[in-house]
Formats: sequence, structure tokens, C-alpha cells
Amino acid sequence: MLGLPKLPISQAFATPSIPQQHQHPNVIISGGGPAGLLASILLNNIGVKSTVFEEAREPDEWSSKSYAMALNERGKAALARAGCLESVIEAGNEKLCNYFVDGATGDVQTIPRREATPGIGLSRPQLVECIENIARDCPLVTLRRGVGVSRVTEEEKDNSRGEGETTGLLTVHLGDGTVISGVTHVVGADGKWSKVRQSFPCLDSQAELVSCTGFGILMCGESAPEAFSSKDGTYVIFPPKDEDSTIPQDFYIIASPLTNGGVALAMVCSDSITRRYPWLKPEADPKPKDVGKGGWKDETSLEKKLLLDDFTKNDLSKNLDVMLQETVPAFHAAVDKSFYENARINRRPTWLQMSATSKDGGRTEEVSYSTERGNVALVGDAAHAMTASMGEGGNCAMESVVKLVDAVGCVMKEKGEMECTVDTMNAGFLKYGVSRPKDVQPIQEMSAARNNK
Repeated sequence: MLGLPKLPISQAFATPSIPQQHQHPNVIISGGGPAGLLASILLNNIGVKSTVFEEAREPDEWSSKSYAMALNERGKAALARAGCLESVIEAGNEKLCNYFVDGATGDVQTIPRREATPGIGLSRPQLVECIENIARDCPLVTLRRGVGVSRVTEEEKDNSRGEGETTGLLTVHLGDGTVISGVTHVVGADGKWSKVRQSFPCLDSQAELVSCTGFGILMCGESAPEAFSSKDGTYVIFPPKDEDSTIPQDFYIIASPLTNGGVALAMVCSDSITRRYPWLKPEADPKPKDVGKGGWKDETSLEKKLLLDDFTKNDLSKNLDVMLQETVPAFHAAVDKSFYENARINRRPTWLQMSATSKDGGRTEEVSYSTERGNVALVGDAAHAMTASMGEGGNCAMESVVKLVDAVGCVMKEKGEMECTVDTMNAGFLKYGVSRPKDVQPIQEMSAARNNK
């Protein structure tokens, strides 16, 4: 690309130049969320160095990603493998139960969790910070915030040595115009709108974003109402269910207390609610040609900011205030108007369906989260984005990272290697690519089915 600096990775980041024939992998990880950071730690632990690029300058820079997370056995096991679980437990809240709340009367029913051990509740920025603190202490990890990966290309050989043939190395293009050549492997941990996935037709041709029915409204407050302040559980608030009630059961509210004393609210709505409240209708799904242009912002169709003295002029805030007073008066009485001020309506949830592609002679290949050469692998939402109905997205993302690095370690063991080579990394990525979809796709489908009820 003319006018842009093209630097070998060794020159760009002052790391020793490693000729390809020495076969020592040099990995770039696109995305510094929980999965990307976890990947860097686990690769460090098997002697592989990596550089993580993350567009956000700080873990909590983007408020629309600052949702509450509930870590289950999958997520906790992955964090334990990376030595992060202890700090995450310290930062979060143990979740022992769920509280079902009658939104009309305020009556509460306590439902113990089914899992053998407590879950952990915390915000996404808190989780990122915990993992990042561990990653920064790893000698083989470099973290670069404030710039993301915009695309990845395969390096071609000189025409004299075979026109159109590739070297097996990759060139990574960053959002600030920097071009890094000589990269052996890339891990795409850059979310549902993955630039890494979009860079490779063999990956992107498998992917289709599928919309579900229903939608959500997100709200957050710095101070948890006393009625929802217990941090050992999650509150689920329902409209009245008695036979005399005229209020349809077309929404419920999830209240997740945060460690900072605040609470995150998610109002989960069926499409039918828009017949009673047309102002709740989310924006239409983006057209296929526009999907991904807005990145994670495509998820949010409405986010109205409020001036301190302008409550009555904000239609969404005002309408929510009136609606919740009518339908769940006990909840309305417990929550102050500040929660409505930052409310936003999200688009209908989407999940990433990866399907096998037909090739020569109609032969159907397996779904794979890696390229055919094995030099690129996708983890988390880049490979298997799912709806939030089961709370499995983040947990499965971190589990996928463990599966990826375990696949590399398995090949090392088979070869009797003490140090990982490029060929071994390729084989590990390929092994992960075809095995992981079988584990995670059923979870995606179950999660989507819950949204479509």
C-alpha cells in the first residue's frame, strides 16, 4: 500500500528478527478483550510470544460494552488455567442464587443455583482489567492499546520464484496505517464483526449473522436500589402473573448488582410488546452490505443522552418511566429516574452461524475456525458469537482459547518438541479449527432458540 510504512514485526516492535527457516512462531492477536488477553497468557505459558492489538485505549472506554457478566464453570476453568481466577474472584461477586421478583408486589422468591460451585459476577471492564494485569507480567506478551487490526493479507513470493504463490507469512494492517510484515500466525479475537475473519474468504464465506426475535433495553446506575443490592445473586423482575392481571408477559428485567455498588439492568422484550408501546421498536437490522461497518456499534439502535435538567424532553426516558410505573410498580418505586437517563434500545440479537461450504464436485467441507494453512484461527465472537439468553458467550470464548492452545500443546507433545515451531502451530490451529465447532455450535443453537420463544 503506497504511502504507508511497511515494517517487519521485528523492526516495528524491537523484537529479535527470527528467519522463517528457524520456525519460531511470532503471533499477533487481534482484540484485547477477555479472549484475546487470555490467549496471550496461555501462549506465553508454552513459550510462544505474541503481540495483542486492541482499539480501545482503556478497558472501560466504550460504555456500550460495559455489561455485566456471569462466569460459570467454563469461564472459571479457563481463567484458572491462565492463573487469573484468584484475582477475578477477588474483584467480582460470588453468585449463589437467583432472585425472582414480582414486579407488582415486590415479593421475592430465592432460587439456589444448580452449579456445584458459585458463579462470579462482574462487569466486562473489570474482567478485562484482571486478565490484563496478569498478561502485562508475562515476558512473551506485548500489549498495544489504542490501535486495532484493520485487515490481514498473505505475503506473496517474488515473481521470479513463483507468481501468485504465498510465503506462508502474513502481513497485518493496523488502523493507524502501520503495516507489519513477517507475521507467522494471527488469532482473531476481535468480535462478531471480526476484521480478521473478513480478511479470509475461506473463513468469512462460512459465516452468516442470523437475527432472532425480541430485543433488549440496557440501563445502568451508579447506586443499586436497596431492593436489589444483595450481591450474591441476580434479580429477575417479572410483570404480575396472576389470572386477574391484564398485563401481558412480554418482558422481564434482569438486575445484576456490580462490585462498585451500582447495578446493570437489562429489560428483555418480546416483539409483541411494540404493539402496546410502538416507541420501543428497535431499528431494522442493517442491510447485508452494511453489516459490520459500524462494528460493535451496530448492536445499538438508540442511545439518547440526557442533559441534567432535560428529563421531560427525553422521550425514551419519559416513556420508560410511565410504562414501568404502569406494569411493574414495585420495581418502579425502587428505581430512581437516573436509570432511564442512559437507557438504550439494542437491535434484535444476532448470532454467528458458521456453515460448511461446498467445494469441487459438490463435496462439503467441515466447518472450521482456522484457515486451510493453519496460520489464522478465530476464537470467541469472531468464531461463534451467540445471543445472551444463556450467558454463555464470554464463557465459551475463554474456553475456546484454552482449546486452541491445548491443541497446539497436544501437537508439541506428539512431536516431542520442547519449543513450539511454526509447523506445530499450524497443525494445532488446524486441529482446533475443525474440532471446536462441534462443541460450541449446539450451545449457540440452544441460546438462539431461547430468544426465539
